[in-house]
Amino acid sequence: MKDQIDVSVRRSPKYSVFMGIGAVLGIVLAGILAVFVDPADMPMGYTVAKGLGLLLLVLGIGGLFLGGLVALILDWLGRKKSKEFRVGAQIDMVDDPKEIARRRIAEARGEDPDAGAAEGGTASASQDAAPAAEDVVPTADEADDADEAGTGRDTAPGSTV
Repeated sequence: MKDQIDVSVRRSPKYSVFMGIGAVLGIVLAGILAVFVDPADMPMGYTVAKGLGLLLLVLGIGGLFLGGLVALILDWLGRKKSKEFRVGAQIDMVDDPKEIARRRIAEARGEDPDAGAAEGGTASASQDAAPAAEDVVPTADEADDADEAGTGRDTAPGSTV
């Protein structure tokens, strides 16, 4: 069954990349600011290392936040510039999960998925025609031989065997 569906095509930013770049820029800015700090101007009990750690924390998180905000704004602008297209689509109306799995395996192997349906049907029919081993009922002589062989089966209560 072939149909046509409407799709929207647009560019979308990778949020993790923008947030990572924002965090790195915040850390670089903290390093630059730490170079210009005069240790004499630091309050009592604070060192340049403690000040640098605080700057790294605050500016790193701030850069992470601002990078995410820039990605959100670019994503919003991308939604406005999206283009609509009508494309042809093939929709399979198969509800049987085994049939779907068989078709996917055939496609992964590079085989024709429709050719396997005919082969699979004949193989299952030939398997159904042969009786299963547990369905075979032994004859009376075979049953007596099995009891004498010591299979561990107990005789029925009140039996003379």
